[in-house]
Amino acid sequence: MFSTTASASSFRFHLPPRLPLSLRGRSPRFLSISNSEGGGGEEDKHHDYLRHRSTPGRYERTNLKLEHACSDHYPLDLFRAQLSFGFNGGSTKSLSGGELGTKRERNTSDDDDENVDENVGIEMSVILPESEELVANVFSALGKPDEDPHWADVWHGGIALNEYLVSDESGGSLVRGKRVLELGCGVGLTGVLCAMEGARKVTMTDREPFACYCAAASAVANGFGSVTKALDEDASVVDGLAQMDVGLLEGVVDRRSRSSRKCECIEAKIMDWFKLDEYLVKEQDDFAYDVVIACDCLYCEEAVEAVASIVFKALSRRQQHGATSSPFTFLLADPPSRFPQNHEKFLKIIREKSGVKDVKRKDTLLAVRNPCQEDEGEIIVKICEYAFR
Repeated sequence: MFSTTASASSFRFHLPPRLPLSLRGRSPRFLSISNSEGGGGEEDKHHDYLRHRSTPGRYERTNLKLEHACSDHYPLDLFRAQLSFGFNGGSTKSLSGGELGTKRERNTSDDDDENVDENVGIEMSVILPESEELVANVFSALGKPDEDPHWADVWHGGIALNEYLVSDESGGSLVRGKRVLELGCGVGLTGVLCAMEGARKVTMTDREPFACYCAAASAVANGFGSVTKALDEDASVVDGLAQMDVGLLEGVVDRRSRSSRKCECIEAKIMDWFKLDEYLVKEQDDFAYDVVIACDCLYCEEAVEAVASIVFKALSRRQQHGATSSPFTFLLADPPSRFPQNHEKFLKIIREKSGVKDVKRKDTLLAVRNPCQEDEGEIIVKICEYAFR
């Protein structure tokens, strides 16, 4: 991703129309596992190329749209993208010669019905705008050329972390029954999957109101409408314009398994990483989370220490509430080649400032293709899993 502090001309680049979405037959490759270390609706007259975007039924227009002052000229209609995770024929290869399956052993203690089969992948939907480029154009038309449009797409880090969470490496156990905080949620790809994997509570955060709206809509699209909290006013009313109720989304498919029905709450909230104290006061959030996740977040140097501070705050609040029976987990998914200096700086901060004697870290490299950015090909993503005890 690109620095949001850059000028508009520096980060606007051409994005082609979305191509057909299908992860079947394009499963990720787990490259290596390190040892744990101690320490389609109506054709749009304004954008004729929409008809080329995908095959019918895989990518479709919804009845939702984002309201803004220039809607008559630049409509921000929302679309449903269907993605699949864990459908790879049963296993993937690692460089060490082993196999990493994505069919998970069911934990019967988590289920009321022994006949429930969780040895399958996950299909899900995300709700998102036509393109990142269109969102950038809308911000420019609104006189906000420096606003961040990058939330409007699905990124490789989220794709990789979702595959990791449904693989044998995790089996859903990292988030099942846990309170999960996501930083930079975008359209809700990973946060919603955590709910589908049985997280007890999921709080998705982003600094962009439209991102929070799409994340909440993605939760509704996957059958979590009854436990999706209403958006705060700062996300439901943008620049004085009320947004549609995400609960009005049509064509909702309940994809929840028995384990995901354990999710008691999923919410999307605006958070500025550099104003954490303001967020805590406004939301009256105890911030006692068990798992913090961040995908594609280290795109500027300023974000490194801000993200680290949030992780440490969640860790300390959890300890204050006495929740120490299980480890606190931080999951970072980021292409190490994109901004390697930021990645290394973050890892150094984690090592030096954790203040916890027993910190275990496991790194996993995955090669993934992003179905929403198929022109980019395969990208390597590093997933760092930290367990603080």
